[in-house]
Amino acid sequence: MPSDHDEVATRLRTAVLRLAHGLRAPAERHDLTPSRLTALGVLSAHGPLRIGDLARGMSITMPSASRLVDILVGADLVSRRSDPNDQRACLLELTPTGTAVLDSVRRESTQALAGRLAMLPEDQLATLAAALPQLDRLAQELTPGEPQPSRTRDDRREPIDGITAQGSDKPYRPY
Repeated sequence: MPSDHDEVATRLRTAVLRLAHGLRAPAERHDLTPSRLTALGVLSAHGPLRIGDLARGMSITMPSASRLVDILVGADLVSRRSDPNDQRACLLELTPTGTAVLDSVRRESTQALAGRLAMLPEDQLATLAAALPQLDRLAQELTPGEPQPSRTRDDRREPIDGITAQGSDKPYRPY
């Protein structure tokens, strides 16, 4: 017999996935897949980044990140520029178009959700609001966090710790 934790986890997972699916419409109107949208969100919060840092921030492979970046550059959502610390590398950052598209998707999906929340009775809205800090903590623990800066030429022997959302001064916002 499933525990109460299992039941809550199952229902919460289902609700979160359904919410995410329902909020995807603005991104789809801009031809943004979840991966493309996440890349824009990571670059918005932590860019400019090297491609390896973007890959780690998204928990994807370098070849996948390279293909993704090519698509985003081709759509004029992301630009590449030389890394001033290493001319062999490039830095990725949002273009003005990329920023505008990401802002539009965020605004539209927030407005759609706010419209639905406005229909809830006050006690139900208060219950959701009270649960938000714990939901934020759960999300932070279950998702990849921030890309760490790339190593410089002088510290290449030091391991890269990976990414972590803990201790961040910016909230994790995949998009």
